[in-house]
Amino acid sequence: MFDVRPVDETGDLNWEKIQSIGEHVNLHEESESLRYSSEKSAAKAYILGVAVDSDLTPVLHDPNFRINDCSAEQTFKKDQEYLREIEQKNEILRVEIEQGKIKRQQILAQRNAHLERIKTETLRKQEEAKSLAELRRAQQEARTLEIQLEKEKREQERILQLELEKKRIEEQRMMLEQLQAANREKEALIAAEKSRIYERRQATIRNEAMERKMELQKIAEQNRAQQLSYEEAVRSEKAKRELEYENYLKEEKLSKRKELKNKKNLKGAWWFSEEQKKKNKNSNKKTSLQGIFSFRKFFLPDPFAMQFDSRSGLAMFAVVAIIFSFGIGGISYASKGLTLKGRVLGVSQDGYANLTSAVSEMSHQNFEGSTQQFSKALENFSQGSKELEDIGGMLLDVTRYFPFASKISSGKNAVEAGKHFSAAGQSLNEVVKISANFKNPLESNNEVSLLNVLESAEENIIKAKIELDSAKENVDQISIDDLPEDKRDKFLLLKQKLPDIISALDLFLNNNHILVELLGGNGPRKYLFLFQNNTEMRATGGFIGSYGLLDIANGHIKKFFIDGIFNPDGQLKDRIVPPAPIQKISANWSMHDSNWFADFPISARKAINFYEKTGGPTADGVITLTPTVMQKLLEITGPIEMSEYGVTLDSQNFIELTQYEVEVDYDKKENKPKKILSDLAPLVLERLMSSKDLESISKTAQALLSGFQEKHILLYSENKSLQEIISKQGWSGEVLPSSKDYLSVINTNINGYKTDAVVEENVTHKAEIQDDGSIIDTLTVTRRHSGGSSDYDWLNKVNANYMRVYVPEGSKLLEVSGQTREDDEAPLDYDALGFKRDDDVQKQEESVSIDSESGTKVYAESGKTVFANWTYVSPGETMTITYKYILPFSLFNVSIGDGEQVDSYSLVVQKQSGSVGSSLESAIVFPESYEAGWIFPENSEKNEREIKSSQSLKTDRYFGVVFEKKD
Repeated sequence: MFDVRPVDETGDLNWEKIQSIGEHVNLHEESESLRYSSEKSAAKAYILGVAVDSDLTPVLHDPNFRINDCSAEQTFKKDQEYLREIEQKNEILRVEIEQGKIKRQQILAQRNAHLERIKTETLRKQEEAKSLAELRRAQQEARTLEIQLEKEKREQERILQLELEKKRIEEQRMMLEQLQAANREKEALIAAEKSRIYERRQATIRNEAMERKMELQKIAEQNRAQQLSYEEAVRSEKAKRELEYENYLKEEKLSKRKELKNKKNLKGAWWFSEEQKKKNKNSNKKTSLQGIFSFRKFFLPDPFAMQFDSRSGLAMFAVVAIIFSFGIGGISYASKGLTLKGRVLGVSQDGYANLTSAVSEMSHQNFEGSTQQFSKALENFSQGSKELEDIGGMLLDVTRYFPFASKISSGKNAVEAGKHFSAAGQSLNEVVKISANFKNPLESNNEVSLLNVLESAEENIIKAKIELDSAKENVDQISIDDLPEDKRDKFLLLKQKLPDIISALDLFLNNNHILVELLGGNGPRKYLFLFQNNTEMRATGGFIGSYGLLDIANGHIKKFFIDGIFNPDGQLKDRIVPPAPIQKISANWSMHDSNWFADFPISARKAINFYEKTGGPTADGVITLTPTVMQKLLEITGPIEMSEYGVTLDSQNFIELTQYEVEVDYDKKENKPKKILSDLAPLVLERLMSSKDLESISKTAQALLSGFQEKHILLYSENKSLQEIISKQGWSGEVLPSSKDYLSVINTNINGYKTDAVVEENVTHKAEIQDDGSIIDTLTVTRRHSGGSSDYDWLNKVNANYMRVYVPEGSKLLEVSGQTREDDEAPLDYDALGFKRDDDVQKQEESVSIDSESGTKVYAESGKTVFANWTYVSPGETMTITYKYILPFSLFNVSIGDGEQVDSYSLVVQKQSGSVGSSLESAIVFPESYEAGWIFPENSEKNEREIKSSQSLKTDRYFGVVFEKKD
């Protein structure tokens, strides 16, 4: 038997077998149908033609019976049996199927149960895993909570420490405030005492001046009384002479006839009289005294003498007095005038000689001798003045009758001026004496302070100014026509310079309180010195390689030291993002790069801030110096031997040798490369302070003054009042405000070594005025590198320069050529590293726009538009960079007389602080419709449509022109 089970060996339904069984079932149904039809046809049988209905009727009697039907019947029976067998099998199969279904259901139930168990187990495991994850998460949260608690604990401890520190600082602050309050009280007491002393001194001076004024008024009243007396005498004499003249006329009428008779004799006598008069006149000219009066204006660089001879000035009044006396019959006056002439001329000559000697003695610092000579000069001129006052009334009357009276008045004022100059000389002599006797301020045993010198100078300068004011009044009343022609130029020089001298004294007196502030008169002051090396240019003068700190109080220098800049920079803990170009050489911004901004007050404040961050004290101001200043001072002191270093420094080798010492030949163990500078400074100061030569003192003052003018010395003060004065004097190094055309080229050496010492720069500026009045500027900067063969390697490097061009704000860049295009990429991710950003640097860099064609950076700074590019020049080569830009304004209208409007153009070229001076060429090109009128500088070269000027840019330069429109 074949296996017809509907399930396979595993108990699952076997659908192939089930399909096979289905086919057999169909066959069985067909057999059933056949069987049914057969049974139906067999329902009626025929035997011998007779139909028999019985089942037993032989089929042979069927009318339709055929023999073949018998075999079919047999076949049918077999089929019936087969079908029954099939039915049995099917029944068995159905049973088995049912059993299979039941078994399958059981298996499915088992499987489901197994799956349920698996699912339950899985869920259990998932629950376990979830519990484990929750446990881990709980553990993690516990750890996080523990860490957070630890942080909070530490934070609380830190806060507690901060609170304790804050409390401690607050206690210190309160103690400091108490100390400061005590100091302020003490300073207030000191200031009050100084004020009282000053007021007493001022009161004394005012009293002396008042007494002097009252004395002069008394003398003037006496003179007026004498004058009235003399005028009365003159009127009486005049009336007497008029009466005599009337009597003479009467007598003349009576003797007229007699005179006619003796006409010939009378004519001869008259002729003799006229000839005699001529002879007498010539004789007077030849025999008059040839005395000379002069005085030296000692406070001017070029001394000169103002002289009066017998035909003018003082000597002339005697001759006029004699003529007047004989003319009116006043014999007594003639005698008095002749005597007076000799006395006045004598004392005037003596006074001049005394002044000359006093100046000579003072120049040799023989102050005792100069004091005596000034006193004698004052005595002589005072005596001459008194003699003149004695005949003042008669001289005033003479002025109504004779043309020589002006010369008499000029002579009198000259004597008075000499008297006042002598008194002023005495006071100024005391100033020079005190200054010359002052020792080196760096010495700790100096009993006299700078403040003492200042106070004494103030007292004497007040006296000198009073005298010079009086002298000026006298000088103003001297007529230049009364002087000999060869003396007039010197007199004009005196008249021009005297107001300047008085203004200088006024400037000192008006700003004396500022000097007191500088010298620590109102409390201790600290000043930060920055030594800028202009062989490595930076915006305000040069790379800051060294610094110093000056501590001063009440005019005494408490401390002054010089050190290398990298020592404090090494203590800087703050991390600050430097300006983008500086990032090429330094990842962090610090004090040695603090002078980034061309406006020195901004850079100075950065330096003060950086110095504070390094742990240094807060500075009250900043003073910068370049090596050029030391060179000029060494020209005055002469060579200074530095035995410790085996060199002798002078103005020629100073930069070269100190650079070598700093870069190469310093003590590597001691590691103080800047020590030579700190050792040199007191030696130079000692040499200057010990000089007894007025010429050396004058040269020192001139060297310092030129240092300010050429911006090799810059000053900054946190005191606003003092800073305003510094700014007005032009010593602040700030970017100048300008509403018209402006130019400043700022070079910044970044990794270009000390090559600026061998780079020459030429700046050419051309302003082209268009027909519509608009202005297009073209700037060309040429830099030539003369290094390459030097013994010093730092002079043979490529000069790498970040050049910034400052022009009027709002100027539009048209084109640039000759620049090196570079992108300033930050070397670090500063924000990720937590670096701080400087507000001024960030503001500047956020305003930067980059010109797409040239790569030029364009931004705003200090009220100007700035064009910035990199330039490089190799040893022995020359590079040129050219900018072309249009100004944001046209020609300026200015008003002249009667409200007339004219067009004008002006340019300010500001020199870079610390620069040794580029050569500057300026050109102004204007259209044919204009004609140049007024031009400055006056020595500019003027062509048909162009004005040119060439100068050295050692100081700021100014150019201007006023145009007239052609008809």
